[in-house]
Amino acid sequence: MLKSIIKYSFIFLVSVLAVYQFNDTIAQLRLIPKGIIKIIFPEKKTKPSVKSDNKDKQIEIVNANSFEVHFQKIDYFSGYNKDEDGKINLQHKSSALYGFKKNDKTILELYTRNGFLITKQGIKRFKLPNSFDSHNSAGGIRGIFYINEERYAFLATIKIGCQNVSIINLDRNKEIFNSDCLPDYQEIHYDGIGGASIHIEDNILLSIGAPTNSSQRIRDLAQKDDSFYGKIILINKKNIQNFFNKNEKIKIKIYTKGHRNPQGLANIDNKFFSAEHGPKGGDEINILNENKNYGWPISSYGTKYETLATANYKLNHLKNNFEEPLLQFTPSIAISDLTNCTQEMINYFNRKGCLLGTTLKEESLIVILLDHKLERVIGYELIEFGERLRHFAKNFDGRLFRAKDDSIYITSDSGEVYKVNFKFKKE
Repeated sequence: MLKSIIKYSFIFLVSVLAVYQFNDTIAQLRLIPKGIIKIIFPEKKTKPSVKSDNKDKQIEIVNANSFEVHFQKIDYFSGYNKDEDGKINLQHKSSALYGFKKNDKTILELYTRNGFLITKQGIKRFKLPNSFDSHNSAGGIRGIFYINEERYAFLATIKIGCQNVSIINLDRNKEIFNSDCLPDYQEIHYDGIGGASIHIEDNILLSIGAPTNSSQRIRDLAQKDDSFYGKIILINKKNIQNFFNKNEKIKIKIYTKGHRNPQGLANIDNKFFSAEHGPKGGDEINILNENKNYGWPISSYGTKYETLATANYKLNHLKNNFEEPLLQFTPSIAISDLTNCTQEMINYFNRKGCLLGTTLKEESLIVILLDHKLERVIGYELIEFGERLRHFAKNFDGRLFRAKDDSIYITSDSGEVYKVNFKFKKE
C-alpha cells in the first residue's frame, strides 16, 4: 500500500514538474483544437447598424487656446459600433477611416475590426480567412493600407498551434505575410498590436506592437531580431505586386525596434514620427530613424502593471544605448493615431512642424508643435472632446485626408464619425 502511494505521488510530482517545465509547449498544444475549430466553424459576423437619413447635425464648438474647433456627427455613420439589434459590438470599432474626392464630393470609407466596410451607400462585408481571430474583441483587423487601390488588412489570426498576426489582401482574400507565433497566448492583448501605416515612396512602414500587459516573454520579443513584434517594419510595394504576378516571396525588413504599442505614424518632409502607448505612463512621440532601438521593454518612463514599484524600467534611454523619445507623457494620455496638421493650421502656426493626434484616455485631440528642424517639441495643447478618439481619415498614402473646405474626419469609440473644422481668429 505504502509503495503504491509513493509510486503515484512520484508520478504526480513528475507530471507537475513537466507541466511547469514545458508550460509553453502545453499552451501551444491548447491552440491546436482552437485552430481546428476555426477551420471547421469560422466566426459568424453580425452586421453593424447605421443610420441613413443623413440629417444635418448640430455643430458643437470646443474652444482651444487661440482658436475654435467645430465638430458635427456624420449621421450615416452614427451607431456603427452596434449590431442590428442595437447592442454594442466591440468588433465593430473602427480599424481605419479613409477619404477621397470623387466628382468634387468627399467619399468616406469606414473599416471595422471584423471586416465590414461602411459608406454612405451602405455596408459591405469582406470575406476573411478562417484563421481570422477576434480574440476577445481586442483582435480582428487592426489596420488597413492601400497599394494601387487594392486594400490590405493587418489582423490577428489563429492557426493550428499558433497565435499570430497576418497581412491579407482584402480584395483577393489572399494572405501575403504571417508573423512568428506568440508565446503565452493567454496573456496576449491585441489592443497593443499597433497596425499604423505610412507610405515612403516605393515602401510602406507598418507598426507591429508587442501585444501584452503582463507577459515578459512577449515584451522581450521587441528586442529580438528574429521576431517582428515590437517593430516598425518596411514592406516594398513592388515586392507585393510581384508576389501576385511572379509568385515572389514577401520580404520584410525591420526598420526600427524596441517599441511597445505604436498606434500612429506621420510623415513631415520625409521625416517619420510615431505615437506609442507606454505601460502605466510613458506614452511616447518618437522620431523614427532607420535601424535604431527605442528601448522597450528595457527603458520606459512608465511603470509595470504587475507591481506597485515606481521605477521598474531604466529611465535614461540614451545612457542605455537607446533612442530617447521626442516627447513622453506621464501619466498616460493613451495617444492613438498621429498625422500631419491641416494646411490652415500650418499657416496659422507658421511652421511645417505641426502634428495632430487622437487620444483615448484623455478623450482629446492633441496639437504638437515642433521647431523648424523638426527635432524638438516647442509645446503641445490638448483639446478636450469628451470622447475616446481613435482614427483620422487618411488619404491612400497614409497622410491626413482634408476635404475641400479643409475639414478633417475622426472616428470615436462611441460609434460616431465627426467632421472637424479649425476656426482661427483673424487679426
